[in-house]
Amino acid sequence: MPPQRSIATNVAFNLLGQLAPAVAATLAMPWLLRGLGAERLGVLSLAWVAVGAFTLLDFGLGRALTLEVSRRRALGDESGLAPIVQGTVLVLATIGALLAAGLVVGRDAVMDALSIPATLRLEVAGALLGIAVAAPFMTVSAGLRGVLEAYGRFDLANGVRVPMGVLTYVGPAMVLPFTTSVAAAVAALTAARVAGTFALYVLARRQLPGPQPWRVEAHHLRAVVTTGWWMNIAGLAGAALAYVDRLVLGRFLSLAAIAFYSTPQELTGKLTVIPVALSGVLLPALGSADARGSSDVARLFSRGLTYTFLLLFPIAATGAAFAPEWLHLWLGPVFARESGRAVQWLLLSVVLQSLAITPLNLLQAVGRAHVTAWLQVAQLPLFIAGLLVAVPRYGIDGAAFVWAARMLVDVSSLLLVSSRHAAGAAALAPRWAVIVLSTTAWFVTVVALPSTATRAALLLVAAVVFLASLPRLVGADDIAAWKTLLARRTGQAS
Repeated sequence: MPPQRSIATNVAFNLLGQLAPAVAATLAMPWLLRGLGAERLGVLSLAWVAVGAFTLLDFGLGRALTLEVSRRRALGDESGLAPIVQGTVLVLATIGALLAAGLVVGRDAVMDALSIPATLRLEVAGALLGIAVAAPFMTVSAGLRGVLEAYGRFDLANGVRVPMGVLTYVGPAMVLPFTTSVAAAVAALTAARVAGTFALYVLARRQLPGPQPWRVEAHHLRAVVTTGWWMNIAGLAGAALAYVDRLVLGRFLSLAAIAFYSTPQELTGKLTVIPVALSGVLLPALGSADARGSSDVARLFSRGLTYTFLLLFPIAATGAAFAPEWLHLWLGPVFARESGRAVQWLLLSVVLQSLAITPLNLLQAVGRAHVTAWLQVAQLPLFIAGLLVAVPRYGIDGAAFVWAARMLVDVSSLLLVSSRHAAGAAALAPRWAVIVLSTTAWFVTVVALPSTATRAALLLVAAVVFLASLPRLVGADDIAAWKTLLARRTGQAS
């Protein structure tokens, strides 16, 4: 089963690319705090946010380029790839340059808005200049990474992402023996991003066939820009949905309530690293399969849902069953009391949100990116209305419940729409509708149970049902393939 093994390997590369910077941040943070102090570290933290935001401000062109390149490769039409890639890179560089210019022109206003002390204004001005330099490189890197992913070179893409991500945190720490200037720290961060972008350019250029004289043809960009526009709308709506709950909490509740909500939400949200890593691999694979008119679309769709559920549900279910207990150990009895029920709803949200990623990828891969955008936009007023009703009455528990309800609507609507627009998905939709509703019912029951013993008993029931369902979920072909792979690896090890 070569495709399955390839997907598993590429997902592992993506996980490494996302986890390595997180480990580097954990190790570097105490060193940076001691060396820079709280105020300068705060400025550096904002620089990290800004640089990360520039990668997302590619207006969806990175993912759209991945789809276009993968579709053309599947059809054997690679002759026009160079102008498409070059044109998209030029558009991304222009976007980054405009963002950089805006930051340079408005840096005094930015410093005034952040209430920067007079003693730090010169350093912060230099830091903002460093962020501006990084901007076009960050937008361009999104497109170049998309090219490598379209060619299935997740090893190369993450071979750059890992050191670039690690140096994002370790680089600023390396300048501390010489200076404590936050401008120098941001310069080290910028240098790592610039070097990473040049490496991505060299690697992406090598993937394109034949000689590649520089030329940009506007008609080649039409499909990429159109798809990217709709992906960007979906992304912006998704970002608004991701943060509006905290704004509503800030309006009606205290700062402490926001902490009780957002702190465990940040932790539970890290579980989405698994479906995000899988998504990066599935998107070009689905686009390629759809371009060929292959039955692999349904197979990839099924496996995306299956392995997301298999990896996420056991973790989330265990976390929900013992939420008050691990919150007590991690953050103390006050957090356990105030956040326990909210965390249970948030863990349900993570499972549903993760399952929604696969049908969203499918719709974008088959040319229905506009559908995903409208679905996200339509949810925003409903979500806000739900928060405005629930938060004043039920506090953070109400916010978490509304978040879970929104994710249930999201995954249900995506499954329904994908079953209408993708061949083979319709046959799978009923099974996953049952799984989604059963999972939701289980979490609702966990929330209602007061004692640890009853929640543990319910978790045991879920484990028995989960294990009994594995053969049907995974399928005989996959089980045989995994057994063969395990036997081969065991033989090699011996």
